[in-house]
Parts: sequence; C-alpha cells; structure tokens
Amino acid sequence: MPHTGGRAIVDGMTDLRISGPVQPGEVLDGRYRLEELIGEGGMGSVWRASDDALGRTVAVKIFAPGFTDDSDAIRRESEKRLLASVSHPSLVTLFDAHLSADSRSYLVMEYIDGGTLADVISGGPTDTRDAASLAADLGEALHVIHGAGIIHRDVKPANILLRPPLTPQHTFRAVLADFGIAYLVDAARVTTPGTAIGTAAYISPEQVRGQAPTTASDIYSLGLVLLEALSGRRAFPQQTPIEAISVRLTSPPDVPGDWGHGWRSLLTAMTAIDSGERPTALEVSVRGRVLDSEETDSEVTRAIDCEPAATRLMVAPEAAVAPAPPMLDASGRVLTSSPTAATVVVGERPVAPARGDAEPGSSPPANRSRWVMIVSAVALVLVATVVGVALAIGAASPAPPPALPAVGEPLDTHLQDLMNELSP
Repeated sequence: MPHTGGRAIVDGMTDLRISGPVQPGEVLDGRYRLEELIGEGGMGSVWRASDDALGRTVAVKIFAPGFTDDSDAIRRESEKRLLASVSHPSLVTLFDAHLSADSRSYLVMEYIDGGTLADVISGGPTDTRDAASLAADLGEALHVIHGAGIIHRDVKPANILLRPPLTPQHTFRAVLADFGIAYLVDAARVTTPGTAIGTAAYISPEQVRGQAPTTASDIYSLGLVLLEALSGRRAFPQQTPIEAISVRLTSPPDVPGDWGHGWRSLLTAMTAIDSGERPTALEVSVRGRVLDSEETDSEVTRAIDCEPAATRLMVAPEAAVAPAPPMLDASGRVLTSSPTAATVVVGERPVAPARGDAEPGSSPPANRSRWVMIVSAVALVLVATVVGVALAIGAASPAPPPALPAVGEPLDTHLQDLMNELSP
C-alpha cells in the first residue's frame, strides 16, 4: 500500500488509524470532511467540517493524541454521554461521537457561525441588555446540566458561542460549549481526582484551595464572565496569574455601582467567596430575565421622553371670542347681553372656561393657573437635576484595592502546582 507523508491512502481517503497531524481535506469514517481549523486547545482541536451524508456543516472536535490512558478515556466518554443526555437552545447539540483507542477520537456537534463572547469583549464592553440576556441564557443552560448532575468546570468567554438574535433588541444569543472538561457529580463517574481542568482567570476560590468544584463553582465563573462582558476587562487584573488566583481567596471582585442596584446585587452574590452564599443557576436565569425586561422598559421610557413636546401635549392659542346672538322679547327688543363665550383648546378637546367677571379679551383665571403649574413643574425638574449632578460630583472616590494576601506554605506550593495544571 503506497504511503504519502506518513499517512496511508485507502480508496482516495486518509486512513485516520495512522497517527499524525490533522489536515484539511481529511475524512473521518467516510463521512465528515474536515475543512477549516476553528479552535485549538490542550485536549484537541475543533474543525468546521462537512457532513457528506446529510449535506450540512458541522463542528468536529478531535481529541489530541496522547489522551489514551484510562482517565482520559473516561473523560471522553463522559463528554459523549453528557452532550447526548441534555438538550437546550443554549447548549451545543451533539450529533455523533467516535471514541476509540485505535483511531482518532472525535465528537460531531452543531456548527454555530457567530464567533465567541471572547471575540465580542475584545472589541469593548457589551451593553447591559446583552449582558442581561447572557445571564438569562447561560443561567438556564447551567440549570439544565446541573439538574443532570453535571458540572461544566470551564465557563469562560471562549467557551460561549453566539447565535444570531431572535429579536432586534439583542445583539446575540449565548450558547454554552466545550463540555470536554466537564465531569459528573456522581463519584463513580468522576474523572481522575486531583486533575485540575479549567482556566486560571475564571477559577473559583474553592478550586484554588484544592477542593472539588461544585455547581456553585460554575456560578462563580459565570459571574466573572458577566463582569468582564460589562466592563471589557478581566475581574482580577493583577500582574501575574498567581496574584490573580490568590487574591480571590480573600477579596471578591469589584462591582461598579453605576450599573444599578440589580446588577450590583446579582454579581456580588454570584462572586461571593463563600460558595454557600451564591445563587443557583435557575435564580441567575430568572434575575437575568428581570434585568433584561427592565432594560427594555427603560429604553421605551427614554424614547418617549425624547419625543418633541408637541407630540405629547398640543396647546393651541386661545380661540377667537365669538359673540353670542342677542336675546329678544316678543316685541323684538334686546333683553340683555349674552355672556362672552371662549374656548380653550388643549390637545384636541375643547374645554369650556370657568364663568366669571373677567373683561372680554382677558385670560381666564384657570388658564393663568395652568401656566403657573407648568412653569413650577419645570423649575422643580431643573432644581432636582442640579442637585443630582452636585451629589454625583461630590461622591467619594472608590477605596483603593485591598492588598494582596500573604500566601505562605503549604498554600504557596499548592498555588504554583495549580498554575502548572491550569490554562492561562
């Protein structure tokens, strides 16, 4: 059998039982034709591919050579069963899986052509409405997998794919991806104890201490992701990774107050050092929906406030005074003069003026009172605005960040070992 570049050629296709670098054009099991490398990590690579059997575009995750011992086989099997057991619009759908020690192991998943949250954040912060949608969608996705006894363990912007939005109010819909490092809560199906899988920037305090991650660990990571999405920078911007992971043992991240009470309350709870104080994934989703709704209501209110005054209340000039016809007796003589009648137009509803002794042509008392009330209301708004600006300018400067905690033995050694295992 002829060989080319160390790969055997069988029936015009690359025989992937021969170990070697993955190349565009290779076909997996006579069906999945690799087209473009779209992602790469320590556990393998992700390719955009064509499903020749069904004529659709798919994503293929190929596990790297070397993950062949028992613990890695269990991890790959865990991912296969995990993705097949759950279904949700905010979770990547598994189409096919091939796990074997004799040839390439890979997963075939739906292809989402929308980039990642990391791509969006690299261009600047998201607006609060898109961040609220992120909290709602990803909280719901975590609620589904947590209900199945599964912990993700690596929630980060690069693992959040973006679909096109369903409504014009939003920029995208979030989809949680990469369950390759997820493991099951059931101890009988857990991956190798002591294996640190995750990303240092989003790891929870309990994981830094060497404790096993829980569902609350995913909530902490999601809280840091939301903080980064809203601010455009990582929550712990310390100089070194060791500083960034050690400071979270004693200090929660800073949550700016100008995002509003709802955001401050939610993010403070999600990133609490004590895992028992964090909300559940369902609670995060519900509060995200509330924040999303509040943002929409606020935009409607702002749009109304920005309309020209004439479109909300039309005040026409006082109508011309038309004299009423005289009243006559039986002989045709004029009895008395009719009272002067005037019409005041507000909007499009005529309002009869109050009767009184005012001279013809003078403004009715009710008309003067109305203008006094309008002027007074405008003055009150101006005063309130000036006071609010003065209070904002005089607000105290934020307190300086807390000093990094002193880390001694044996925690110092543990942190260094942890950093060697984690992704940067």
